[in-house]
Formats: sequence, structure tokens, C-alpha cells
Amino acid sequence: MIQGIGADVVQIERIRKAMRNPRFVSRILTEAEREHADSAVFVAGRWAAKEAIAKAVGCSLSWQDVEVLPSASGAPVVRWRNGWSRRIHVSISHERSVALAVAVWESEE
Repeated sequence: MIQGIGADVVQIERIRKAMRNPRFVSRILTEAEREHADSAVFVAGRWAAKEAIAKAVGCSLSWQDVEVLPSASGAPVVRWRNGWSRRIHVSISHERSVALAVAVWESEE
């Protein structure tokens, strides 16, 4: 059963500018996510995904509470780092100047 849905969109250029600050990426992404952070497009997608996840679960999250890593097929997989075990499905998309993410919180019932 669906417990919550969240969506977020972010301008890639906004993230590119923020990345000029060397601390920005380490504040937003976990160490494992940073291993994949080869572009502003990737970082913007993770920003949008984490915002969408927070909206789906209906609470504020630390950027480090959740990580979104690519599976073997490249699809994003959500991993909780704060002890939660909520099942979250995420889709991330990019189109020229924006990154979009949608998150669905599914109960385990």
C-alpha cells in the first residue's frame, strides 16, 4: 500500500554553481554517493531524489540520513543510514536544465 508520494525538481545550473564550494558535495552526498558524483547532473538528481524522499515520508531528513545509489542496472536504490527500514521507490530523470525525482513510500504490509 502506498503511504506517501513526493516529487522535486531542481535546476542543474543552480547545483553546478553550488558545487564551486568544495564542502557542498560532501554535505549533500554520502561517501558512497560521492564515488559516483562525476557531474552536476548526477548531484542534481540526488538532490531532487532526497527532497522527494523527504516529501514522501512527510518529515525533514538530514542529507546523510538516506543515500541513493545506482543498482547494477543503473536504477536508483534507496538505502537508509538512520536505522529506518521504509521501502522507498525512486525515479530520477534529467532534461537539459533540470533534474526531477519522484519517490513513493510503500508500506511493507
